Amino acid sequence: MFKKLHPYVIMMLVVFSMGYLLHFSDVDAGEKKKIFVCYCGRTCECNFEADKFGKCVCGDNLFPSDRRPAETSKYVCGCGEECKCGSISDKDGNCVCGKPMKKA
Repeated sequence: MFKKLHPYVIMMLVVFSMGYLLHFSDVDAGEKKKIFVCYCGRTCECNFEADKFGKCVCGDNLFPSDRRPAETSKYVCGCGEECKCGSISDKDGNCVCGKPMKKA
């Protein structure tokens, strides 16, 4: 009985995984803009967010979030106008694109 269910279970996992990836693959512009934030725990107060997926200043992966982007922060991406990663943080470190952040 379980041998017959095995392909169906795998197929369902693939379908749900693809749906999840496709849902968070694009970053919308405007009011419903998706941001990526750090959820590194209660002890870390980096308050890092970016417009694209990457690593937080503490080294943890960013996760998609539907919350509104923060208005202010202590540090911003130091890459200049050519970079559109939108990294901001309350801790010093590197932005998503790998360059050092600068004071806001």
